Amino acid sequence: SRIKLRLAYWHHWGIQSLSSAMPRAKRTCIRLALLVLAASLSRAFLGRTVAAFITLPKALRPPVLVLPGFGNAAEDYGEGELISTGEAVEDGGLVGRLQRRGFESVEVLPVARADWLRILGGLWDEDFRAGSAPPDTAFGWYLDRVDESVKQATSRTGQRVMLLAHSAGGWLGRAALGRRGAALSENVRAVVSLGSPHRRPEAEDQTRGALKFVDDNYPGAFLKSRGVEYVTVAGSAVLGDEAALQGTPERQAWVSYERLVGRGDVPGDGIVPCDNAHLDGATQITLPNVRHSIGTPKSWYGADAVIDEWLPQVTFALARQDLIGALVSR
Repeated sequence: SRIKLRLAYWHHWGIQSLSSAMPRAKRTCIRLALLVLAASLSRAFLGRTVAAFITLPKALRPPVLVLPGFGNAAEDYGEGELISTGEAVEDGGLVGRLQRRGFESVEVLPVARADWLRILGGLWDEDFRAGSAPPDTAFGWYLDRVDESVKQATSRTGQRVMLLAHSAGGWLGRAALGRRGAALSENVRAVVSLGSPHRRPEAEDQTRGALKFVDDNYPGAFLKSRGVEYVTVAGSAVLGDEAALQGTPERQAWVSYERLVGRGDVPGDGIVPCDNAHLDGATQITLPNVRHSIGTPKSWYGADAVIDEWLPQVTFALARQDLIGALVSR
């Protein structure tokens, strides 16, 4: 009841007091954004117990396109997600968990595990072999699918899409947006990355120049001025340790972190160090005890409990985006 009273206070004093001289459509938009800001704050700071009191508007639950990480298939983010016993989850995976949180349209980019073998075709390219190839050389097939899937989702729902990108899906989504520029950004509302390596590698570049190209040409929240919101989520569960035993998460993390940022004794999600997972200009969220891989079902970014650690802040960022847009166009 206290929560309801607080929201009612916001609604009366923050919303109803808007000038009646303002055009009705803009007043409605601002009222909605203010109410959502109040709701988002309540969800973010008071947790899941308040969820029953608040129903967020459809505008804050845009269609979602999940972008798989390197080596992953579309099924890994749905009913094909595996638990530690090797059996599939029973809650629909990331897709099902988002749907239960009010997202009516959740699609996964159609990627099969074998599709990643297409990268080997880059070996015929001189720039790829030299480690200076743009993303289209080896990953053009992925970028084309992002472009097509966004268009389909927008056409089907009439709304701009939120790209929810896991691991390499983050920089690949940025590459797709960058090469299409305004054409694709008009249909994308937000890019939310989960444990994505965003910055150029300090050591060997396993993307053969593609990640460096994205970092150089589409840096930070590159399309934020065009209305694309950026949220980067990092995990800090694993501190890299060179002295750890071979095969341990700490030793594996040290190797991965050193390749990406030039040192391994830093915190990260076991694959991507925290600093590398964030973009300048983005809403940055770092979560303790969160790991990178879907194979850690209770602690990876898409785990049921972990979603509630970053989703309220994503909702808040979208509400803020709506409010600013309404005020600017006033």
